[in-house]
Amino acid sequence: MYAAIARAVLDETTTDRAVTEVERLRRRHPKASRDELAQRLVRRAALQCGAAAALLTGPAAFFGSMPFGADLAWQVVALNRMVLSLAALYGHPLSAGERAAGVAAAAGAGLGSGVLRQGLIRVLRQAAPRRPGTRTIAGAVAGGVLGYGAALAVGRFAREQFRGGGLSALAARLRR
Repeated sequence: MYAAIARAVLDETTTDRAVTEVERLRRRHPKASRDELAQRLVRRAALQCGAAAALLTGPAAFFGSMPFGADLAWQVVALNRMVLSLAALYGHPLSAGERAAGVAAAAGAGLGSGVLRQGLIRVLRQAAPRRPGTRTIAGAVAGGVLGYGAALAVGRFAREQFRGGGLSALAARLRR
């Protein structure tokens, strides 16, 4: 599984697909500014991650457990695609170090969201042991919100970095 994630996020065709996606978005919304297009990219990735998290967490709350990292691969790939699309949108080619940082941010957000959802399922199982339907709905809603929020956080951070010159500019500011 981890080798497939690495191939998916480090493959150069992913960058080409991100550029194509940005061009298609520009054609659909020719009057939109870069920031408006970036907001669309972030929102779409957040919806995808939120939906995946809701679809996994709801049934997991019903059964009372969730395999750890089950949707991590999906989130890492979706978040990486979003970061690459934002870089293409702002005209910022990514160095190998910046790509690695993007993958690390995506993995960190996915792992953090997964850990919180695991804890949520445990709490729901203890709070409503005889109400699996309630656990399912609460788990799906909360899982979706956590997945959506994690994607928004990564997207906003990436957008701000690309607006201001990228991660290398951030590193230069931190060294001062």
